[in-house]
Amino acid sequence: MGLSITPDFDYWPVKYAIEEAVDIDRHVQITWSNGQTCEYHKFLLRENSPDETSLHPLSRETLLSPSDIPDDLSILKLKVSKGGNLDISWSDGITSSYHTGWLYAHGWFGEKRTAPYTKLWSTENLENPPTFDGPTALKQKKVFLDWLIALRDYGFARLENLENEDGLLERIVTQIGVIRESNFGRKYVLELKDVPDSNAFTSDALLQHTDMPTRINPHGLQFLFCRDNTTRGGEGIYTDAFKIAADLKIEEPDVYHALTSINWEFNNRAVESSYRATGPIFETEKDGSIVGVRYTPWLRAPLVAPINIQERAYSSVRTLVSYTQNPKYQMEVKYKSGDLFAFDNRRVLHGRKGYDAKGGTRFIEGVYSDHDELFSCIRVLKRQLAFEAEDNKINDLGDGNDFISN
Repeated sequence: MGLSITPDFDYWPVKYAIEEAVDIDRHVQITWSNGQTCEYHKFLLRENSPDETSLHPLSRETLLSPSDIPDDLSILKLKVSKGGNLDISWSDGITSSYHTGWLYAHGWFGEKRTAPYTKLWSTENLENPPTFDGPTALKQKKVFLDWLIALRDYGFARLENLENEDGLLERIVTQIGVIRESNFGRKYVLELKDVPDSNAFTSDALLQHTDMPTRINPHGLQFLFCRDNTTRGGEGIYTDAFKIAADLKIEEPDVYHALTSINWEFNNRAVESSYRATGPIFETEKDGSIVGVRYTPWLRAPLVAPINIQERAYSSVRTLVSYTQNPKYQMEVKYKSGDLFAFDNRRVLHGRKGYDAKGGTRFIEGVYSDHDELFSCIRVLKRQLAFEAEDNKINDLGDGNDFISN
């Protein structure tokens, strides 16, 4: 008998075998072949039982309510099967068989210390965005995955050499996940408007910024597809705001504190919509790690606050701008036909130089999506590649960003 199914569709490699499993009061203690020991609460195991009465075989979602499990649940029999599963006979009449790889992956071995994937950058260590051949990425799952991992890690990645094709941008983004619409529609074109509802729809230069700071939950990802560009000027300017935040924390701690603690209101200035949201420019977790940026100079509303707070707030913004305008933090890129730029709208600021609208054509399409779609797609692609591997061993899966260094 082979390994049991798991309460999900993920790939769980069997790295170690179960040496011993012991029933100890309210939990099961397992000793693994690498010498490590961990404990699993009986409710954890019973809730995740892969038997057909507890787990739907198609959806892989539980059929149980926590109250379905008796308070006095006990183990009648516990053994390791010849196939390597952990088999448990429960007092409620259910027999469960647990996949060894799944068990090990869900064991507590002390505080988990996962390596951070965020790679901070400036022009001193990254002159160009991680770049991949577009047609190859659309044909080869591994290259598509590498592009997405680069987007996740650097907050910015490019596909090049794509065809000038209607609907291609949407097809690529929906291959990642769901497109998130905005007040500009499902897809927008960066074109000149007679009555622009954003500075983006002019030919003027734009300071680096994030989009949608006026939303309670701003859009997480942005994709810009250059289908044609023969205009003079209009180069894109990209900035890793997480890198600036890290440097400010060391070099200007008072400014960093103001940017992470003072709430600003952002509102759009459109005739037919009125979006408003409030938050600090740098958003942080409880542990102090930065998780998002909310910053658009022309959508930042006047700060209604005591004068001492106003002094700190406006002074800190001026310092922030001095950093964003430092060439060290400005990656300048040309928009070439066939280039698709993907970036993290909650991390990477984007802007542009002004351009001569009468000196050629400029056709750039854009759509939005969210982080959840990116993370989900990365996990699914890794899973698929792992299952497709003949020996179920993927060396350095997704760890090396094999991008083109232009």
